Amino acid sequence: MSYNIVVEDNDVIDNNQNLDKNNSLLFLLETAENLEDFCNSCVNFISELIEVKNIIVCQQLAENEDEIEIIYDRILMGERENKLEVIKKRIKDELILNSNYSCYSNFPKNEVQKNRENIYIIPLIFKKYHLGYLYIETESNKKFLKNKIKEIDTIAKYITLYLYNQTLEEKQETLKKEEERLKENHRNQSQYISHMNHELRTPIAAVIGFAKMLQQRLYGDLNPKQAQYIDAIYQSGTYLLELISDLLDISKIQAEKEELFIEQILVYELCESSLALIKTKADEKNLNLNLEISSDISYCFADQRRIKQILVNLLSNAVKFTEKGSVTLEVTKEKNNLIFQIIDTGIGIDKESQSKLFKPFSQLQTHLQKKHRGSGLGLVISRELARLHGGDITLTSEKNQGSCFTFYLPMNLKPSVIEE
Repeated sequence: MSYNIVVEDNDVIDNNQNLDKNNSLLFLLETAENLEDFCNSCVNFISELIEVKNIIVCQQLAENEDEIEIIYDRILMGERENKLEVIKKRIKDELILNSNYSCYSNFPKNEVQKNRENIYIIPLIFKKYHLGYLYIETESNKKFLKNKIKEIDTIAKYITLYLYNQTLEEKQETLKKEEERLKENHRNQSQYISHMNHELRTPIAAVIGFAKMLQQRLYGDLNPKQAQYIDAIYQSGTYLLELISDLLDISKIQAEKEELFIEQILVYELCESSLALIKTKADEKNLNLNLEISSDISYCFADQRRIKQILVNLLSNAVKFTEKGSVTLEVTKEKNNLIFQIIDTGIGIDKESQSKLFKPFSQLQTHLQKKHRGSGLGLVISRELARLHGGDITLTSEKNQGSCFTFYLPMNLKPSVIEE
């Protein structure tokens, strides 16, 4: 009876010691400044269990799973450089299957291997990721005892955790640097496009101006063929200038250089002036333009130029894809947002095409699109400008049933401060 009591007391002591060791390893896992410090502490724990001759930690190379790299070593005897190569070769080429007591019993048997009685090699595996090996060598007359092996395996688990965390941190750092590089490239590209847009705008504006003067016969009459060519030059120049303006807008937004000037705007005047800009095109197709504003809405706060651009883009699209019927601009309130809805009786948009509409240079493939050229950036710019205001643009539509674009504008925007 007394013998059993002694054994139980020893078990309690061992359990307490193991608990202290685990707590120490957990603390080191969180506080160790680098791999060498952490491994030094782990080796000290191992040395308390068994007299160690050589210990190394190898990491499996991600780009070549057949190659390993020694990332930590404590060579206590022999020539260090030669010994490292011998050990590395032993791990790579001479691992043999022989382990009945490893804590990695759930792993494939060929992953848990032991060389000779005085050499113990533990594969460092976590979440199916094979990270490397822990190699422990004692004097030839020293053998690994089973009760010590369990504790060594536990220490190996903590080394595995440290390597896994280090790998994650390295990957996160690599991803962060790559993200920063891509952002920088994107900013440089946007700045270049912005610069080129300004360089192109001046000569194209001149071409449009000269074509306009020729259209007005300011320098004499034109024969029919000349008039046809001048009209083509004017239309192409106008289209190109619109395309350049869109490119400039999207490049400024993507380069995060677009600044809004928030001011108080009369909603009725905003809507009337926006409808006036597309009235000519609507009249050409005999479309009815309707404006409906809730009686409790008088003004809003936004960047006047940009919010007008959003409305004109949406209204122009509605007119473009509506052959008969009407286009309605409806303004209401909903919670903390003003809701601008552009409703048309046009061709509608199927579900598959809706997902592409807000992507750059994406256009509907319809017979109407061929009649009306565009950059494919209008909706992208409109949504980005809406989001800069803290709002958004959504679409509800069915093929042959018309469409409804909804622009949400927050009502809590504050006027911009003018610096003197």
